Amino acid sequence: MKKMQKMIGVMCVLIGSGMIAPVYADDHVADGPGCKMHQHHDPVANVEKRLAGLKEELKITPEQEPVWATYAEKTKRNVQEMKDRMEAAAHDQAQTAPERFDRHIALMRDRLASFEKMDDALKQLYAALTAEQKTVVDRHFAKMHH
Repeated sequence: MKKMQKMIGVMCVLIGSGMIAPVYADDHVADGPGCKMHQHHDPVANVEKRLAGLKEELKITPEQEPVWATYAEKTKRNVQEMKDRMEAAAHDQAQTAPERFDRHIALMRDRLASFEKMDDALKQLYAALTAEQKTVVDRHFAKMHH
């Protein structure tokens, strides 16, 4: 039980630190302090909800739809991959301190890879936005924890 609580805590820290995307992290800000993962919220459903809200707020045009779709798909895929990794990690056997440290390093590498996957899609989306839309995106990303 303690191991599961630790993994949930790690997941909360990683997600709260902006690992996936600010549209996901924004959901925790709106819900108040603390991590809600222990309540079994589905991160994929949450990110879909946040993406739908952001798309509506941005008023994505038909011309912008292809770059939006790429960004949204990569965001959802990253969230699903992280959810899968965390669920797998929750079932790991007890680890030694060096093994835990190695796992932490691996999770940080995954975090970096996640940011790198999103970088190009975000830049393409941002380039396609109007000045007003960029202000909305800037506001959403300002909520992203480092």
